[in-house]
Amino acid sequence: MANKHIPFTLREMQRAWRENLSASKNNKKSNCFRLLLFYAVECGLKAILMKRARKDFTGNMPELIDIGHDINKLLDELRASVRLKLPKEVYMDAARSSKPIERVIKNDKINQMWRYGGCSVGNITDADIEEKLLHISEWIKEQEGMS
Repeated sequence: MANKHIPFTLREMQRAWRENLSASKNNKKSNCFRLLLFYAVECGLKAILMKRARKDFTGNMPELIDIGHDINKLLDELRASVRLKLPKEVYMDAARSSKPIERVIKNDKINQMWRYGGCSVGNITDADIEEKLLHISEWIKEQEGMS
């Protein structure tokens, strides 16, 4: 059976954090911007975990595969403040659909929502999630010299 996950070095994760964050700053506030911001935060958090565990290769940390895209689990692993956490779930509506279908999206699937053109509706908006991700991004910069 083929390995579904590509292992990366700590330096590659740190570079992905910096490059995705930089690219996210160059876009208008859109799903593309938010998606890059989401991935920047994910890479930054994983890089901190790797650094703290003194691992230089994601292949040596199978727990990262189990965590996947769950920003909240990454924050838990890093013992970060609860205030940084994303909402457990959001309501999504397809932005360009002729027949909008409201769906409940878990926080580890927010990236998919934005990747496929969806948007968060209801009490928690895309802007709210974006603000949380920006706060997490600032927290990442404060950790372990991750700027």
